[in-house]
Amino acid sequence: MRQKFFSLRVKLLEHDMTQEEAAKIAGISPSAMVNRMAGRYPFSAWEMQRLAKALDIAPTDYGKYFFPGVSA
Repeated sequence: MRQKFFSLRVKLLEHDMTQEEAAKIAGISPSAMVNRMAGRYPFSAWEMQRLAKALDIAPTDYGKYFFPGVSA
């Protein structure tokens, strides 16, 4: 079974960034980041925007990284 937010996790690895560092960039607590990455709570628009900027994710690619399992 494929892990939730697999593409986002790969992007974090490509940028040598931990989930804790990503949480700080997104403006949320590390535990909130864990909950988002587990799919328990969705990312807010602000969180997505901050993370996308740090990870070089184009707005047209948000679906791939922040809405796993949703097809266009």
